[in-house]
Amino acid sequence: MASRIGRRIFTLLFGGSANTSGVLSAVTDNGAQQVITAGFKGPAFPSRITATAGGTAGDIKAIQVVVAGTDPTGAAISETLPAFTVNTAGTVTGAKVFKTVTSVTIPAHDGLGATTAVGVTGSPKVATTNGILAAVTDTGVEQVITTGIIQPDVPRCISATAGGTAGDIKAIQVTIDGTNAEGVAISEDLPAFTVNTAGTVVGAKAFKTVTSITIPAHDGNGATTAIGFTDVVGIGMRLARETVKSAYLDEVLESTAPTVAVDATDIESNTFDLNSALNSVPVKLEVIPTS
Repeated sequence: MASRIGRRIFTLLFGGSANTSGVLSAVTDNGAQQVITAGFKGPAFPSRITATAGGTAGDIKAIQVVVAGTDPTGAAISETLPAFTVNTAGTVTGAKVFKTVTSVTIPAHDGLGATTAVGVTGSPKVATTNGILAAVTDTGVEQVITTGIIQPDVPRCISATAGGTAGDIKAIQVTIDGTNAEGVAISEDLPAFTVNTAGTVVGAKAFKTVTSITIPAHDGNGATTAIGFTDVVGIGMRLARETVKSAYLDEVLESTAPTVAVDATDIESNTFDLNSALNSVPVKLEVIPTS
């Protein structure tokens, strides 16, 4: 007689919800620049940073908040957020992904009735073709880029987009180096571009961090190459077979099952792609481990 062995279902969370005061509660203007280095509540997950102006609208100035901290690789980063709109309550959003915040600098507003809060965007962010590295213009030689890289918010598959002068685009293969969900070094040669054709190619490995991007020379200096990320996210565990039971986008059950890739050996090759597009709200998967 066959026996049935129960299997525990794991609930995996990817990203989190936006919170306009998720890093620092609203600070009241005091007429002078304030440099704050304590009292931070987050980020609770790697995310882009927001600043929200509130209080008395007439006292709000077009200041730019400066945030310092670390990115998901542990590297020190700093970002000057976009300026507020004068005399208007509202939120501005940065581009860099912060794992920690160590300092927030808030210049003086126009009056003591203004307040400034610092928060986080939702995650995982919608796919974008330049979310890792803005378009780089060809120089006629191979370029190895290790600075100015924006890290993914969650482990994600990487894309490369050829643009600029179509006739200068060569069928090169961009190489991505970084780490997987376990912090182990991995590398991937993305598919080749189509010669003389602008377009995007996508990889199959989920990178938690990107540490180096190698862009071979195109056929002319009018070509550009941008690096982004897709809607495909790393599961973060090794699966010998497809055992994803259900998926949720912002706590709403996906009626169509995600597309899942599994690999019993390489954790970075275990990925999922929701039927719905990611849109900066958290994702949950219910998965049965296979080992």
